[in-house]
Amino acid sequence: MVSRVLGTALQTGGDFAEVFAEDKRSSSGRLDDGKIEELGSGRDRGAGIRVVVGDTTGFAHTADLSEPGLLAAAAGACARWPSPSRRSRRSRC
Repeated sequence: MVSRVLGTALQTGGDFAEVFAEDKRSSSGRLDDGKIEELGSGRDRGAGIRVVVGDTTGFAHTADLSEPGLLAAAAGACARWPSPSRRSRRSRC
């Protein structure tokens, strides 16, 4: 799946692309004089995609780690750049 996501980023004109994904769970507890005062849990989940074209970098992030979600983020990393008429010939996204 990651190779397809990177392929999508590069197909839109990127010279280089990378994906960083994280799915982390955490738990915590706080005691006061041996008594439970607070319990907590959390989850950090998401992915960032960076696409580089020449001297320009585009970035997108998503909480959707499915293939369609990552593919949309890969396309979005390039979509944030100026219209083709305002980019240099080197930038192809």
